Amino acid sequence: MVASRETPNGHLPPHVEETVRVVEQMRAEHHTNATQIERTLEWVKTKASAPVFVFFAIAFVGIWIGTNIVLRNMAWDRPPFAYLELTLSALAFFVTILILATQRRADTLAGHREQLILQLAFVSEQKTAKIIGLLEELRRDSPQLRDRVDRVADQMTETVDPHAVSDALRDAAEEGSGDSKRAG
Repeated sequence: MVASRETPNGHLPPHVEETVRVVEQMRAEHHTNATQIERTLEWVKTKASAPVFVFFAIAFVGIWIGTNIVLRNMAWDRPPFAYLELTLSALAFFVTILILATQRRADTLAGHREQLILQLAFVSEQKTAKIIGLLEELRRDSPQLRDRVDRVADQMTETVDPHAVSDALRDAAEEGSGDSKRAG
């Protein structure tokens, strides 16, 4: 049996606990499937994106400039600080590569989440259509309720074809991009 999670309002319903467990399992699998280099890059990105890193970088540049100004003739990098510029450019290059590498991995998890959300939306739509159909059937069969034709409810009992929705969205996007091209 699954232990219920405590919330401010009490326990979570079992189906919500199951959803939380599945989402956490998906995240854990994503982390477990990471290679050692991906974990290392993620760790470096986490450290480099910490607020203390900004202060470290500013201090590093300040010390570099200050030391070279104070040392004057013995300075290893005289103004305009070409070696500092080269060092910061190389660091910027490595940070860019780091961001791209870790973002690619984050995009994979986001893609899985989007797929899960889409699947849940279709299942919810099917359940809603079924509930509306059952309510309409109850209304027609119950002698206590007036029987009437409700075209909107009848339309809502039909499940949506995902391919038709995808085609309609694609057509609307193409039509919208055509409108913006004509306006521009």
